Amino acid sequence: LTFNQSVVERRVSVNDSYSSYPFEAGWASEGVFFIQTEGEHPPLQLQPEISPDGINWVPIESASVMPSKTSIAAVRVQNFAGWLRLSITGASAAEPATVLIHLALKG
Repeated sequence: LTFNQSVVERRVSVNDSYSSYPFEAGWASEGVFFIQTEGEHPPLQLQPEISPDGINWVPIESASVMPSKTSIAAVRVQNFAGWLRLSITGASAAEPATVLIHLALKG
């Protein structure tokens, strides 16, 4: 088996809909996004997305919610091909979030 863990985003201020940097993961069979927050944040919706080309995106799995009192969450992904990214919604200018996103892949 091969394993890779990368920091996809570091201390990003989210104040609207946000999508992480695309990550090429066609070699992997499963992955986990780890989302960490700094400070207070509103409830955040976490939606993994896949792409055949890193340009056009399709949501996979069900979106999960990171409650406002939670500082770390994990979103598992399986049965994907090509590219991965994570979309985050729920933050606003009045209620921003600062996030760090790791992606751990295995295949």
